Amino acid sequence: MNGFKFGAAFWMLSAIGSVSAAPSVPTIDVYGSNNLQFSKIELTMDSTSGYYDMVKYSDEAEVSIKFTQWSGDPGDSYKVYFDDVEVASGAISGNQTTAIFSMAQGGRYKVAVEACDSTGCSRSAEQQLIIADTDGSHLEPLNMNVDPNNKSYDTDPDTVVGTYFVEWGIYEREYTVDNIPVDNLTHILYGFIPICGPNESLKSVGGNSYNALVTACRGVQDYEVVIHDPWAAYQKSFPQAGHKFSSPIKGNYAMLMALKQRNPDLKVIPSVGGWTLSDPFYDFTNKAYRDRFVASVKRFLQTWKFFDGVDIDWEFPGGGGAGPDLGDPINDGPAYIALMQELRAMLDELGAETGRTYELTSAIGVGYDKIEDVDYSNAVQYMDYIFAMTYDFYGGWNNVPGHQTALFCGRFMRAGQCDGSGNDDKGVPYKGPAYTADNGIKLLLAQGVPANKLVLGAAMYGRGWEGVLPDTLTDPLDPMTGKGTGKLKGSKEQGVWEEGVIDYKGIKRFMLGTDNLGVNGFQYGYDDQAQAPWVWNQETGQLITFDDPRSVMEKGAYVRSLGLAGLFSWEIDADNGDILNAIHEGLAADKPRNQPPVARTSSDMAVVGPISLNLDGSNSEDADGQIVRFEWEQVSGPRVSLSGENNTIARIDIPEVLQKEVIAFDLTVTDNGGAKDTDTVLVTVSPKGTSPNNRPPIIKVLAPQTVKRGESVVIDASATSDPDSDPLSYQWTAPPDIIPVITSNKLTFNVGDYKDDRVLEFSLEVSDGTHVVKQPIVIKVIRGSGGGDLCSNLWSEEKVYNGGDKVSWDNKVWQAKWWTQGDNPSMSGEWGVWKLIGNADCPTS
Repeated sequence: MNGFKFGAAFWMLSAIGSVSAAPSVPTIDVYGSNNLQFSKIELTMDSTSGYYDMVKYSDEAEVSIKFTQWSGDPGDSYKVYFDDVEVASGAISGNQTTAIFSMAQGGRYKVAVEACDSTGCSRSAEQQLIIADTDGSHLEPLNMNVDPNNKSYDTDPDTVVGTYFVEWGIYEREYTVDNIPVDNLTHILYGFIPICGPNESLKSVGGNSYNALVTACRGVQDYEVVIHDPWAAYQKSFPQAGHKFSSPIKGNYAMLMALKQRNPDLKVIPSVGGWTLSDPFYDFTNKAYRDRFVASVKRFLQTWKFFDGVDIDWEFPGGGGAGPDLGDPINDGPAYIALMQELRAMLDELGAETGRTYELTSAIGVGYDKIEDVDYSNAVQYMDYIFAMTYDFYGGWNNVPGHQTALFCGRFMRAGQCDGSGNDDKGVPYKGPAYTADNGIKLLLAQGVPANKLVLGAAMYGRGWEGVLPDTLTDPLDPMTGKGTGKLKGSKEQGVWEEGVIDYKGIKRFMLGTDNLGVNGFQYGYDDQAQAPWVWNQETGQLITFDDPRSVMEKGAYVRSLGLAGLFSWEIDADNGDILNAIHEGLAADKPRNQPPVARTSSDMAVVGPISLNLDGSNSEDADGQIVRFEWEQVSGPRVSLSGENNTIARIDIPEVLQKEVIAFDLTVTDNGGAKDTDTVLVTVSPKGTSPNNRPPIIKVLAPQTVKRGESVVIDASATSDPDSDPLSYQWTAPPDIIPVITSNKLTFNVGDYKDDRVLEFSLEVSDGTHVVKQPIVIKVIRGSGGGDLCSNLWSEEKVYNGGDKVSWDNKVWQAKWWTQGDNPSMSGEWGVWKLIGNADCPTS
């Protein structure tokens, strides 16, 4: 009997033990065809074809994980974990199972698989799994290999320090992304992204670049962007970045992705266009082509997520670029402005989709003839920065020496050359002020471009001539007064990659020397009026103009003196660290003190609940920058619904009240310098029903009965009062063609250039929370006595005019290209100081 009990108990324990055994432990296959490496982007790595044939991006990566259970019970189901978070599950059908699922988020994960049944789960060992995405989330931070001559600086996040990195620099120049001194930069501009379509300027250069673009544009519509060199962009393996044959993304792009893992605040912006790739821009007077371009830029940014916006390098609206027959001085400017507006709308839309902020920038020429064809004050409202290309002022394209990147006018210039008021050596009047950084920046500021959106350019290269011998000089101490016989020649070892152009590090090594006094027959000189250096070999006649640490530090001080946004350079592979160091040291000067913004909200209001109201902060302003943040907050009174807390206009929903309540809201605005200001609006809410003792407001309005075209008019209701001293709210209505400026009890507007008399009808509603009183205001616009007054902006021979000023004369309207006094507009001619912009619609005599 005892034996039976023992045997039975043993059998029961054995049975229980077999029932409670968990499934066998899974083993993840790490040697499969994918090596646990997946990607949201599929790139052709071994050939070239059309861009869309080579680049295919998906919102999710398809993941397949094979696991094996070598013996025992495999269980019923599995669970897949990424970093201990369950991401997939399914049924087990045998000893080998493949889990297939999709993942949207790229990254590097520790993956584990659990096999489960009713008794529990068995977990595999963890393995590393990679899902590649173009934000670089799957990459380790890039290991750097920077020239030790680059010093360390604490880059001010409110100051732009940018540079161009060019796609082709990885070849003979052997300059790769890990060589960039990124710790000293806020922006990297990647040059260049081409546009499919007419590219005759590129074709005329010769070489394989045009054919490569034709290949990239197969199957792509004209006016869409593509990648010019797939090998450099994403096919080439860089061993120093850990690239392998199986890496899903390689090349410059993968290295830039890893660079951003190391420096997440860095802005990497693709630059579209450039000198030989600007031809398609000239067709952007056609809105359909702009729309196609903007849509393709959005797709490009959605595909290559490590980029932080777009830079437009149209050289140049109005003409004067690589294509000598391209350019429309009348229509290119408006097309450029429209392009900026449309790109800004697209980037804001993309930002709303991704939760990111995208920058819109543009590199522009700063000669007077480049600036006059675009109203940059209108365009810049859509832009984050303008990169002013304050270089290439002189060069070997002709035999006239000069400082190619001078801050100010040089000693070599003739009388009246700097401001454009004089004549050249043949007696021909100058067409405009000389090309200098200062002249260009001041022209842009005169247009109305905010200083804190302008980034000044520094050159990391020189331009030079052959044949500038002492006997050609008119001033024996200044080689800029000589004449050249052609472009500078030299070897690639010296940094001369094309005739006429030489890297700064080549100048330093072969011409300046360690003490900066000159070697190999070269002597160093500096024009302290222009703030520009040169090196000159009197024996060979080689003369080179460039930026050096001294001139760049002067540029940094200039940036600080005017409150500009910062400095950028072309191009980083030509520097040995000297120029970037000098950028930081020049910018170390004290910044101008940031003036705080002024917060302005709606006037205090008195209402009856329930009611929905808008609180308006759009009249807030900042004198020396821009407001970057609006924050609304209820600070007192019974809690109400508040939406749009981070917008210029917030909405409040006020319920019915049983007694009068006062609710306070604060608007805090922050400018781009971090300064803040707060304004408060009070809303007095009364119960339903009108008190028999409450009296309506008394409206008193001061407004002219008649006005003339072009006048500024104020309608003033500040004398309006309430007999019961209730808080008042004001609601203005203006004609649809009037753009008023409203500040509570005042409305200001400018009278348009109407061609006939007309009546403008306004209205004002004033509420004390109980009563609403309406007052119509009628103003008549007249031409004036005697059938029409003379134009208010008639040209005067005695008056001084600056660039951008408009006058009426000889029944036409003219705009000054630069400073002028005494120049009759009707005698100006095509190249004179005045530009004809239309017919006058008022009498000029």
